[in-house]
Formats: sequence, C-alpha cells, structure tokens
Amino acid sequence: MLQVRQDLCRGCGLCVESCPRQAISIVSATAQINQDRCNQCHLCLDICPQGAIMEMTPVSEHELQAIVTGLKDKAEDIIARIERLKG
Repeated sequence: MLQVRQDLCRGCGLCVESCPRQAISIVSATAQINQDRCNQCHLCLDICPQGAIMEMTPVSEHELQAIVTGLKDKAEDIIARIERLKG
C-alpha cells in the first residue's frame, strides 16, 4: 500500500500527473491516494522529488514483537562487545 507522508509532501502535483489511474489528488496542499483506485504501479513513488510517497507493508503485532526482540538482542550484544573492548 502506498501512502503519503504529509510532513514531506509539498503539493507540487507531479504524482497526480504521473498516476495512470487518477488515484491521487491534492487536498489541502498535500497529496492523497485513493487506495481503491491505486494499482501499486509505483510511478508516483519514483517521481516524487520530496520522497513523500512510501510503500507501507502491514505487519502483525507478533511479527513486530519478533523484530523488536531481535533488535534488542543485537543491541545488547553490541554493548557487551564494546564493554569488553573497553577493558
């Protein structure tokens, strides 16, 4: 699913012009994507000069927890290595 980061969008309209399905419109000076019309062609993602359009991949809470746990384990390992190097 493609989404617009409102904090990065400048409302230039390049994404609107590039969309073959007319799935994007400018509302209140920022792009909005109609997910029902979007076919995930990524033309808008490629053309946005601000990098405001990004692909979001839904993840379950279980998957997210596993990712966070893995990152914590890696961080603890790195900290332990640094402590060993200190002395």
